[in-house]
Amino acid sequence: MRKFFLAWLVLLGLFVSQAQTEDGVAFVMSEVKAGKGVEKVLSLSAFLSSLEGTAFDTPVFFIGDSPVLHVKNAPERSISEETTEKQDSSSTDYTVAIVAGAHANEIAGSLAAYWIIEHCRVSGGKLIVVPRANASAATWSTSKVAAPILHYGARLSNPAHEKGPDPGFFIPFDASESFPSLSGQEVRNLNRQYPGDPTGNYTSQIAYAITRLLVQNHVRTALDLHEASPGSSLAWSIITRPEYLDVAALAVLQIEEETGKSFHLESSRDEFAGYSHWEWGKLGIRAFLVETLNPAQPGDDPTIDQIFNDKAPLAERVFIHLCAIEALVASAYEEIGDSVALNIEGLPSSKEEVQKWLLGIEKN
Repeated sequence: MRKFFLAWLVLLGLFVSQAQTEDGVAFVMSEVKAGKGVEKVLSLSAFLSSLEGTAFDTPVFFIGDSPVLHVKNAPERSISEETTEKQDSSSTDYTVAIVAGAHANEIAGSLAAYWIIEHCRVSGGKLIVVPRANASAATWSTSKVAAPILHYGARLSNPAHEKGPDPGFFIPFDASESFPSLSGQEVRNLNRQYPGDPTGNYTSQIAYAITRLLVQNHVRTALDLHEASPGSSLAWSIITRPEYLDVAALAVLQIEEETGKSFHLESSRDEFAGYSHWEWGKLGIRAFLVETLNPAQPGDDPTIDQIFNDKAPLAERVFIHLCAIEALVASAYEEIGDSVALNIEGLPSSKEEVQKWLLGIEKN
């Protein structure tokens, strides 16, 4: 079975290193099929028109029984203006956003998002899923790591798709005066560009559009799914702002009980300027960054077996992301307490169930 599966990957050409696209939406939709729970699919460009037709545009899936705010023709305003409107509006819906694929080489998060899109239904609220937040990053790689179902991409946006060359250095938006400058290539790192700039480079425009998506749709809880290298202190962790640590702590207990995997908390601080959870949290959104371990990182080693890895097999990582989603959604709801509970149906009961899906032998 194992040899057959690896041969199948090669035949399907999923060792993607030089894939090119001018339409990010079509690229992502070639990887995932919307299930019966999906009520509507929009392009991210509905929230920032300058992304339309580019490799950075990406599909946004709406799951649930709540109406969708379609803002394609709405004027582009500052995030602070959007937030004021959000705070003034009344809604009893519990809306949750799941964002994955900010770094396209961190594949477990995107696969977890794909599972939800293909299998899940929700009641009591709305679930918004962005499985490939940086579609451009998914089109290229400096490695040839194998991955099922989806393309194994890169950490940063494809430089061929950006507006121009990288600057000499980069400092995230709203960083403190003492914040050290980053390498210029980090301008193509989506998770350093929040809350984004509608007139900046395309990577910054993605950040702006996603932030606007969250604000326009009155998102109460947002999760950004990532992976870390074996030597990183962030592997197997939930990272959040200090004010949401209690919510994350309850979720960690549930994750550990369901998976048997030891998880830990990380409190973010000013050094996390430009990170999704740090900037979304400023807007009153309970935001969390979930990290599993990717054994191929940090160099995306193509000799590492993602599927059958002894330390962190892919099915286990995907399953843990899905358990983290369930736990954080429930824990954050308990803390909010003024909305209808969001119930997610169709989540897997075991990592073995996820493994069958990854291997393409799932029962229909």
